[in-house]
Amino acid sequence: MKRFFASMLFIGLLGVTARALGQEFYTEGPVWRVTYLNVKPGKMNAALKDLSENFNKVYAQAKQQGLVLDYKAYLNATSTGPNDWNIALAVLYKGFGALDGLTGKMDPITLKHYGSADARQTATEKRGEVWTVVSSALAREISLK
Repeated sequence: MKRFFASMLFIGLLGVTARALGQEFYTEGPVWRVTYLNVKPGKMNAALKDLSENFNKVYAQAKQQGLVLDYKAYLNATSTGPNDWNIALAVLYKGFGALDGLTGKMDPITLKHYGSADARQTATEKRGEVWTVVSSALAREISLK
């Protein structure tokens, strides 16, 4: 039993040491949530209109309220095929802690924007006719030393 606890302590210390050594080369920064969308054929104008009218306005308000640091949209200039992403949406958060309870904090913004929960749900469902989500990722920004 003592050998088990000694092994667990060694593994724990090794993990902390490896993390500390890795941070010798960088400083941790904010966190990006990047969502990659595949726009359905013939729907690019509808997608861009929706993003301009909704994503842009909702996240401008979230930024003004300090819930997000920044947000961006990207077009894929190097598509590898019809199932690749066309548009990426990136939202910058101060850190992972900013994601705690985020839905509840964003709710008043989205409800005000859409007018009601039903209208918000309808808009979400209609997006399924315009694009599919290819993937979504969280990425920690780092500053190299």
